[in-house]
Amino acid sequence: MINIINRHTAIVLQQQLSEVAPDVIERFNHQLSLTSSRTDTQRRDALSYLTGQLSTNPPTNPVGTSTLLQKVLPLMPDSSKPVRGQLLKLLRQIPADEVRPHLQKAMLYIRGAMTHLSQDVKDDGLNYMEWILDIAGEELVASPGCWVKPLKDFMSVLGWTVSTSETLTTNGGWTSAPRTTFGSKKFGQSFPRQMTVLAKFLDLGFKREVSGPWTPGDWVDGITVIPRTPDPFGYLGFFKPPRDEDGEIYRNREDRQEIFSKKFMDAVEVGVDMAKKEGGAAGRAAALLEQALRDGMGDFERSTRIDDDESTWIGYVM
Repeated sequence: MINIINRHTAIVLQQQLSEVAPDVIERFNHQLSLTSSRTDTQRRDALSYLTGQLSTNPPTNPVGTSTLLQKVLPLMPDSSKPVRGQLLKLLRQIPADEVRPHLQKAMLYIRGAMTHLSQDVKDDGLNYMEWILDIAGEELVASPGCWVKPLKDFMSVLGWTVSTSETLTTNGGWTSAPRTTFGSKKFGQSFPRQMTVLAKFLDLGFKREVSGPWTPGDWVDGITVIPRTPDPFGYLGFFKPPRDEDGEIYRNREDRQEIFSKKFMDAVEVGVDMAKKEGGAAGRAAALLEQALRDGMGDFERSTRIDDDESTWIGYVM
């Protein structure tokens, strides 16, 4: 301890001064620890520093993407808008290949932000959703729990739901859930944006798989080459309990079409029709969503039971 005593002042240094500055790793770890600070400004400045380090050439990330995401993802529903904005800038600096192994973890926080009580946080949740769709959308919709659960969240924030209760049959099965995005000048644009991001999500989920030309070697490769997809035989459920319908893996377009038709199609169709009548930005977003439905579900055949006694079924193409 160094005591510098003057006539009127006394300065006490609790630590010895060092001529050696902290190295890059120490500074990075220090700033990473500040992302948990109670002060909004410190959290924002720490994220800004980390963003700068990731934007260098080559990027500086001594802790690895897994540790970095573990620290910053919980900030998605942060109460400070500048913190959430800076977090989005940081996430955009992380290479897509390094994010893909962590899609399920990221989606937990994205869904939490999308369904937050604060409308500002909900809006930024859509920004996070767009970010992950841009860098790994096709992988996301084929990941466990990343198809049905996000769709349920979209239905929740839009206020769209179809009730299976017989007490509501007089209303066509359509509930009168409030559209919380309306009724305020500040949040009036949230509703169109929610539909726009949903349309993007559906476009990726219903995207047709592109297959290359078949060669005789493909048959041999199919039974001898090690699969490169994560958990390729997980759907068999040999080594773990079977997933529920919401957490299931929907690897291909047909599976995603089927569950969408079963759980969400009616609600979205009615919701789109109502939004189109609003006109303006909501009407334009509804038209975009309607086009996504037409492109993605136009070739899907739905079977509907019309006579329970005779067990008669009919199929129709949208």
